Amino acid sequence: MENKTCYEMLINGVDLKKGYIVFNSHKISTKTFLKNIEDFAINLKSLGFKKGDVLTLYLPTCPQALVAFYACSKLGVVANIVHPLMPIDKLKDNLKQTKSKGLMYFDILIKNHKDLASLNQILINCSISNYVVIRKLLFMIFSFYKCKTYKKAIKYSKMIKSNKNAVPTEIEGKSKDVVCTMHSGGTSGVPKIIELQNCAFNDLSISLEKMYTRKIRGGGNEYSLVALPIFHAYGLGVSVHTCLTNQYSLVLVPNFKPKTFNKIIKKYNVTFFAGVPIMFKKMMEQKNFRGRHLAKLRDLWCGGDVLTEPFVEHFDIILKKYKSSARLFRGYGLTEVSSVCAANTFENYRPYSCGKAIPNTKIEIWDDNNNLLAPNTIGEIAVCSPSVMKGYLNEVNGFVHKGKEKWVKTGDMGYMDEDGYLYIMDRRKRSIKINAINVFPSEIETLVKQIEVIDEACAVPYHYNDKTYIKLYITLKDKTYNKEIVKRDILNLCRKNLMKYSVPRMIEVIDAMPRTNFGKIDFKNLEIN
Repeated sequence: MENKTCYEMLINGVDLKKGYIVFNSHKISTKTFLKNIEDFAINLKSLGFKKGDVLTLYLPTCPQALVAFYACSKLGVVANIVHPLMPIDKLKDNLKQTKSKGLMYFDILIKNHKDLASLNQILINCSISNYVVIRKLLFMIFSFYKCKTYKKAIKYSKMIKSNKNAVPTEIEGKSKDVVCTMHSGGTSGVPKIIELQNCAFNDLSISLEKMYTRKIRGGGNEYSLVALPIFHAYGLGVSVHTCLTNQYSLVLVPNFKPKTFNKIIKKYNVTFFAGVPIMFKKMMEQKNFRGRHLAKLRDLWCGGDVLTEPFVEHFDIILKKYKSSARLFRGYGLTEVSSVCAANTFENYRPYSCGKAIPNTKIEIWDDNNNLLAPNTIGEIAVCSPSVMKGYLNEVNGFVHKGKEKWVKTGDMGYMDEDGYLYIMDRRKRSIKINAINVFPSEIETLVKQIEVIDEACAVPYHYNDKTYIKLYITLKDKTYNKEIVKRDILNLCRKNLMKYSVPRMIEVIDAMPRTNFGKIDFKNLEIN
């Protein structure tokens, strides 16, 4: 399977008898899904797309995006997956960088479709009504009044329309072809466009399946709740591709609404869910989170941001109360390795850690000269994996070569214990130098969140009289709590447990933390303030 395209892995892995993709409460059978992929590929080719061309997916998590991704994989076309709310000017630069030939967009997210006409792209208009049956007319009317359409754009409904005289497409893609480009802050903090190959996603799927002694094959009756965006490797690689190729059905939810998520888990007996900490936190805060439906949950993975151990313990207690066999597993990964490279499992679990490297993956801790450090020594995390990226678009750097092995320096600081469990300290680019000493914001944040009333915390640098200090932002669970008492408790705790450079010089209580598009705390925004 490692030598196949993502499309070939898909058709060999899905459950044709029981599998579904659910979107807006409407079920799409696996057979229909595969047929749509074939028809889309035929029509994409008729538009002049050939191997190596680029189709930009300016789409939320929706069936149209998945159809296009797998059709691109079959034809050897590159799917350039971007955030569906990216400003037009920034999108224009992206299209130029990637040499995009076509652009798929979602109708209700673009107020005036004519704004896209100047982008010099073959435009494909995806509608919210495409996969609706019962309320199709209602959705069409909603789209009509929500946005101004562009008549020259090709409708997605035509792209999946069968032509009796059409010749089925051949599989032109290859295992090592770039199947998609994704966008990341890069391991150095500078925005990059990352090239990911078919084989990388396939190896990820195989490795994650091997990771469990109890098999994760779903048999169509089990559902993966796809809450993560498909423009994120964690969403596409784990929630979609790994699950589809292991016979899971999918429930696609483009907007995170915790109360709705809890209802979906209950309605579809969801068994697998991969998310980021804020999702699990907000879901657990809802009254409809608790209930017997939790017993159906089997696998819960959390990554992408700091997940505190007290929260994990509390979450697991609730799962156990309702007889769920699941545990909230902390993991670690990055786009450069197609998402996950380490995770806790039922067989290998250690509190506070991100678990061990997944099968076929090596993780080491290096010093500044790329030398291997001893266990329990903090350094930069480096990863060697078959799921590693091909590289950064239009760049030759991105790897450290050791013999025949290609390693990615992640830009994250951490350490490994004697048993191979990985512990994350902080982003290297986020570590703060004060008097030549490295201060790790996450160490401060994890500590202060031990105070019961504190909900979230974010430590950032601030500069005064050419000196660098720590400023701490916090939010409170109870807004009426005395802020001065909280600040006093924070300082007392920090002075007892941290070196003096890590003790906050300033503490500010705010109503809510700013967020990035991925739901992480936007610490850069707070640094500006």
